[in-house]
Amino acid sequence: MNYSEQLLVAHSRENADLILADVLRDEANVAELMAAFLGEEYRVSQRAAMVVGDLGRQRPDWLRPWHAAMIEAAEAGRHDAVRRNVMRYFSELPLAAVAAANQGPLLDLAFRLTESPLIAVAIRVFSMTVAANFCKLYPELKEELSGIIELTIAEGTTPGFRSRGQKILRQLAS
Repeated sequence: MNYSEQLLVAHSRENADLILADVLRDEANVAELMAAFLGEEYRVSQRAAMVVGDLGRQRPDWLRPWHAAMIEAAEAGRHDAVRRNVMRYFSELPLAAVAAANQGPLLDLAFRLTESPLIAVAIRVFSMTVAANFCKLYPELKEELSGIIELTIAEGTTPGFRSRGQKILRQLAS
């Protein structure tokens, strides 16, 4: 199956599931999926994001060779779906599964996305979770993350950010 072509057929759960089932047949198929996800074609990249997110929940280890490229794609931010699914993937992944070389760029990106009011709230919430996960390894980051969350809540934010932010503030305080 040509994933780029199939992604353009329809933007639906059914189509994403069809592609995911094909990818799951053989780990070697991940390369073609990631080429579509990381490519320059806006619609293909957007639609591939759903499949990559699903793959990350089912076979997170299959995406390990792609971590650096995924972080770069989220950094570039060509489409919110790419950022959202990359940050969701890393928010659900134990930090021990992220290579040391990728941890710095991921942490930096998570903090920048969390604090930016120009970023969609779902991306900010997943980024906040990634940053909070790093606070478990590096407790000295707790104060900085707490400050960002408290300031954002005080200035007024969405219920989704406020809910996750308050939960993370409680975790950071304990």
